Amino acid sequence: MRKFLLYAIPILFMIVSFSIMISGMWLKEPLGEDDHLLSYIQNVEENVKAENWEQADQEHQKAQHAWRKISKRVQYSVERDDMMAITEVLSRIEGGIKAKDEPTIMPDIYYFYGIWKDLG
Repeated sequence: MRKFLLYAIPILFMIVSFSIMISGMWLKEPLGEDDHLLSYIQNVEENVKAENWEQADQEHQKAQHAWRKISKRVQYSVERDDMMAITEVLSRIEGGIKAKDEPTIMPDIYYFYGIWKDLG
């Protein structure tokens, strides 16, 4: 029994650790009704192109709420720099929406798409 535990506990720990490290790809996907971050950002993009600033702001608020939920799920399985980059991009998009400045927002949206694709 002692020998079994001597091998079982480290192996189990390694399996759990490995599972957590590779789970970012699945954990970033929507699990509920209000954590569809990618679709919210796509809606922001469409509304910014149409210069519908109020709707873009509403979609951005939904995106920030979704990111707060998703970031708690993926915090152990993705790099902290990527999480901070997404938070920063969302803040810059918010500033662009408040200033109603499409040329500022669009590069940030596509930067977000790149980070999101590589996340996990």
